[in-house]
Amino acid sequence: MAAPPPLAPGQDLLAVPNGDLADGLSGWGAVGPSLELVGGPLVQAADNTSVVTPPVTVPATGQSLPVRLGVPGANALLDVRARPLDGGPEVALGTIEPTRAVRVHDVPVGAVRGRTVQIVLDPITSLGRRLYVRSVGPVQEVLPGWQVRRGLPGIIRAWRRQGVRSRDGVLALRTPSLEIPTGVSRLGLVVRGSGVVRARAGASTVRRRAEWSRWTAIHVPIRPGPDGVVMDVTAAPRPGRRLVVADVGTPVRLVRLSGASARPSGGRALVRARTRPPAPGAQAEVRIGRRVVGRGIVNASGRISVRASGSGPARLVLLPDAGSTGDDVYVRLPG
Repeated sequence: MAAPPPLAPGQDLLAVPNGDLADGLSGWGAVGPSLELVGGPLVQAADNTSVVTPPVTVPATGQSLPVRLGVPGANALLDVRARPLDGGPEVALGTIEPTRAVRVHDVPVGAVRGRTVQIVLDPITSLGRRLYVRSVGPVQEVLPGWQVRRGLPGIIRAWRRQGVRSRDGVLALRTPSLEIPTGVSRLGLVVRGSGVVRARAGASTVRRRAEWSRWTAIHVPIRPGPDGVVMDVTAAPRPGRRLVVADVGTPVRLVRLSGASARPSGGRALVRARTRPPAPGAQAEVRIGRRVVGRGIVNASGRISVRASGSGPARLVLLPDAGSTGDDVYVRLPG
């Protein structure tokens, strides 16, 4: 079975000319009365002055531009825009809430791929103090091979999986072209956290609300063509909350539980079963009616061991995963 597209390490694509201030303020500019170079070196702006970086041509695969800056005070906001050198209107890239210390803030630049722009750092609240900028660039590709259509992705490991989270509000991604194995009719992913995720492949779109307590699978019907399939994923987290998507583009296969059994173990029931074919990483629950009395994870060999409370008739439920269907079987808990 084919694997989902990899989350390869990000890579630097192109340095911003004099983005490190090695040549002083050459190429840098300002909108306002006060801009100077101070020790560090640092660009120091005061009196509500906007800082304008040297121009850079954003590569076609550019996704992020790190900017190192800080404001020695609280409650500051910076509006970040791209100013095209071709004379077109400025393009909004996002808002930065700086810290007192100079640190890296990543700015999404997918909206200006292929264009030569200057980055404008514009105070949109009265700072009442200085703005320090240490450097800008290089342009980076955070997810090589993927398209970032909106927002800024971050690769993290959370809840035992490597996934992608939004770092700047709504995140819209498109996978590389996926080669579909014979007989596969759906592609999957899993989501977890707080928010809503929409996944589309061709004409089919599926929407799910994520949960904090477990991974939720999304399976999207597909019609494979000679050039493969791409999957579009849009993740909209609740403000201030985490939303993670993982295993995007995994071919979905039919999985069944077999050999389910339950025996006493330390005052509880130990429920065991096997998935066929193996579905490592899939989640399983033991339920009495609607009540969940035990949870477990399928191991690398496809086996499940769940410690459950209660006694009597119950169900062992295999939850759908990115690459597998769900199933459930009857078990009787001892006691």
